[in-house]
Amino acid sequence: MYSNRLKYYIIVLITISLSKGYDQLIIKKPLLFQSPFNKRDSENYESGYVLNKLLFNRQFSHPITRIPIEIRYGIGFDGKTAGSFSKIDTNSFAQDQSKIKYAENVETRINQKFENIFGSSLEIDFGLLNIPYYLTKTSWLNVLTGFSYRQSKLFYPAEVPYDEWTFDNSNWSDKFYFSPALKEYFLTTHFQYQPFNNWYFNVRYSYGLASAKFYSPDREVTSSVPSGKGTSAAGALGVRFILDPGKLNRFTVGMDLRRSYTKIHTINDPKDITPIKSFVLPNWGLYFTLSAFYGGKKTSGDIAKNQYYKKDYINSLDTFKKFISEHPKHSNRYRAENYIKKCEFKIPYQIMQEGIEYEEEAKTQKALEKYIFARSQVKKDSIISMALNKRINQIAILWLVEAENLLNKGNYYQAYNLVKLVSEFSEKGMKELRRFKSWVVLSEGILYQNENFIGKAMKTYSEALKLNPDLIFEVKSLQYKAGIQMVNLANKSDEIDEIQLAIYSLEYAKELSGGIGKKNEELLADLKKKIQLFDYHKTQSIINERMDRAREYQNLARTEKLKIGQTIPEVQNLLGDPHEKISSGLNQQQQLWIYFLVDHTLHLTFDNYRLFKIEQI
Repeated sequence: MYSNRLKYYIIVLITISLSKGYDQLIIKKPLLFQSPFNKRDSENYESGYVLNKLLFNRQFSHPITRIPIEIRYGIGFDGKTAGSFSKIDTNSFAQDQSKIKYAENVETRINQKFENIFGSSLEIDFGLLNIPYYLTKTSWLNVLTGFSYRQSKLFYPAEVPYDEWTFDNSNWSDKFYFSPALKEYFLTTHFQYQPFNNWYFNVRYSYGLASAKFYSPDREVTSSVPSGKGTSAAGALGVRFILDPGKLNRFTVGMDLRRSYTKIHTINDPKDITPIKSFVLPNWGLYFTLSAFYGGKKTSGDIAKNQYYKKDYINSLDTFKKFISEHPKHSNRYRAENYIKKCEFKIPYQIMQEGIEYEEEAKTQKALEKYIFARSQVKKDSIISMALNKRINQIAILWLVEAENLLNKGNYYQAYNLVKLVSEFSEKGMKELRRFKSWVVLSEGILYQNENFIGKAMKTYSEALKLNPDLIFEVKSLQYKAGIQMVNLANKSDEIDEIQLAIYSLEYAKELSGGIGKKNEELLADLKKKIQLFDYHKTQSIINERMDRAREYQNLARTEKLKIGQTIPEVQNLLGDPHEKISSGLNQQQQLWIYFLVDHTLHLTFDNYRLFKIEQI
């Protein structure tokens, strides 16, 4: 019960100290405690922002790897608490008579009053290492272990009742003061939790050995005998404020509430000058701390999480992936992976919302780009996929209607280009692409026809029909007009292609209209006669060419035949100069003559100017 009361008192003291000693820090850093509680527009922040800010602000930061030194100096008291919590005075702190064990014949005990139980101590930690981090390269909580040294003494120790003790033992008659001066050596472990960048909580536990000199003749110097030794355990809870967050090696100041329990169970008293057989010092203290440490900086994971809670999911996703590649063994890697999944789920919704805003501003092209990009980011979410496809199809239908209006106005190229754009993201556009292209091709044919390039126009019309059979009536009408045009051009035409095209156009016009008039009928007959004459001329030319070739073969057969042993001049008189000649040897005695004939190649080899070999290849 007394211990609980003491805890309440200490909490009050800490609160008062913090409010007075660190008010400047809070003024300079107003966001330290106040920012998480400010009113925020929920639309600008992801749900859970405040809770994350309070409890998981540094979830992905680097661990504190080592603390070279931490020094603590403070004031405390040895004893217990008493009285009521509602009334704190000098009687609230008293000695604990049960903690000192005397010889059996001692009746008078040391009377420690309020002013006799207070003292000061200096404690130094050194060589604290985050061993779990060095072993596993990861750390979910900063756990640092090292060694500690502590020394303490009382300010105004109580006088021992030496007069009463003399009756029991004459050796106890000297005047002394009960002034325990402790020296303690600990193995210490720190547990650190840092919710914000500029400060962290520190929980500490120590256990080790203690030595004590506990008699002083003048309240200043402590006698070397008697002395004692024993064990000591201590625990502390405190807070540390980081003075320079941006540096590699950083410094902190803070305060600790410390509770220790030192048991001196072995007394060394060779002169038999004390009846004390053992004693225990339960100590409460409030300590001011200074320390230096390495590590603890934020990582890209902390930046990524901040982006996530600001609903910047796209950048958050990229930054989280960077964090995982940089810190593959981080203890909170799995949490980063969970954030990545959340980002991947939310990104399409975020992008779609941006597209909707563009669409409301009549910026349809930008809206479409957002919808398509959002659709590419969807992963196993049928709901958002259906919503995006619906909006994309709406834009496709809107543009197809606009393209149809352009087509009706004769703006074929603009309509076709708009449908081409729709075909890149919609099947509806793909289905309409051939139809709109057919109108573009048809318009090109009309241009050819207007420039009297009737042949090209007819070919173009055929291409248009292949793309869109529904254009048959438009094409027939244009072909009829072409036939009428050719009536005017046919008499002036001597080119066989144009004559044939004129005949085709006149016959097609006759088929469409049922008649083309007497004059045009005569023109058609005349054109057909021209074609017949051309065919006769062409046939006769082919016959004459073949007869001339036969005569050449006959003349060649009547001449002297080519044979081995003929000289170069004889072969030259017989066949003429070769198409190619290859010479070698002294004075070109070896030669190869090559003749390219109609269906083969003739190779003649000469040696010493005489025909040596005949080859047909």
